[in-house]
Amino acid sequence: MARLPTVVEFDGQEVHVFDPVFCASCLLSLCERYSVDCANCGGKIPPYSQVGVLKTGTGTSQFVHMTTACSTVGSAFHGYLGKGSLGDFYQVEAC
Repeated sequence: MARLPTVVEFDGQEVHVFDPVFCASCLLSLCERYSVDCANCGGKIPPYSQVGVLKTGTGTSQFVHMTTACSTVGSAFHGYLGKGSLGDFYQVEAC
């Protein structure tokens, strides 16, 4: 039996989560609680999203959407934004 993803619209973006499957209101609540601001456009980045990771001079990280319209040139790191924390992230080797 195929499991359909839970889909909600959050801050103008469709969020699809396949596993685990949440009810739509729970997923929307998670998005509201754990989203972070994009350092480039200022929009919200929901949890369960791929993110670009920008290092600041103070050792903290800033995040950007991993879209062609938003990811800034020179972003050398990418990772996975979980529920309130950044999972493993990797450096992208420059060509």
